[in-house]
Amino acid sequence: MHIATMLWVDLRNQSNQSCLSSSFEDICQTLTIKQSSTGPRFLNTTEADLICFEYDYPDIQSLHLLQQTRQSDPDIPILMFTEQHSEALAVWAFRTGVWDYHVKPLSEVDMAHITESLKTASEFRDAIKLRHVSCESEPLPEEVRFRAPTSGETILQGAINYVQNHYPEKILETDMAEMCGLTVNKFSRLFKQTYNLTFQEYLIGYRLNESTRLLLNPVASISDVAFTVGFNDPSYYARVFKKYMGLSPSECRQILKEKRGVENIDTRIMEMKIPV
Repeated sequence: MHIATMLWVDLRNQSNQSCLSSSFEDICQTLTIKQSSTGPRFLNTTEADLICFEYDYPDIQSLHLLQQTRQSDPDIPILMFTEQHSEALAVWAFRTGVWDYHVKPLSEVDMAHITESLKTASEFRDAIKLRHVSCESEPLPEEVRFRAPTSGETILQGAINYVQNHYPEKILETDMAEMCGLTVNKFSRLFKQTYNLTFQEYLIGYRLNESTRLLLNPVASISDVAFTVGFNDPSYYARVFKKYMGLSPSECRQILKEKRGVENIDTRIMEMKIPV
């Protein structure tokens, strides 16, 4: 039994059929529209209970379409699914009035949450009216002005997203290769070719980057910070930090505390070429 009518707007650069939209066909009557991100047209939303915008790498025009839809029908619930993820993009989405924002690939828990929320689709519009979200255009995040992703970046995006969402956990390169549909050897070669660093270097770099933020907390010990970002050995964390950052975690904490040399720390992080 269909509980709602869903308009699925496919704004991915890939031409293949979306597997994600088909996941909801049992509970929603789904109308899928494949839009060209280079020239999306105005959407007719009169027959839809909710709209899902699916992206791989959002760009200016495809995000403008979401904004225009929000402005033309401010009460309709909008769900946004994207492979490229950043804090700036998520903030933009919620400020624009997106009802829910999800990063692909989705876990079983994510799917269960979305499915459950769709069962209350008839209540969405009233809830949105109570939120009084402004329909004014929110400035687009800077990263949507970047170049189109390379084929390597597209293939590896699932692994990048996974690290950014699960970096404190144990992450095996074999699992990431399987997630991307590659053998370990092919995954390793492609990662190195695409980002000019190995997957392990990227994982370490991302954890170190996150640890500099946690070092600002004066009550967190160096060991606490190490464990929180995924290093099981605080001594190893300190050695790696010194190797990549050129100073110890405690020295970094003191610099951050005194707000001196912060630009140099930011530069060291950028030189690690951590993809985001």
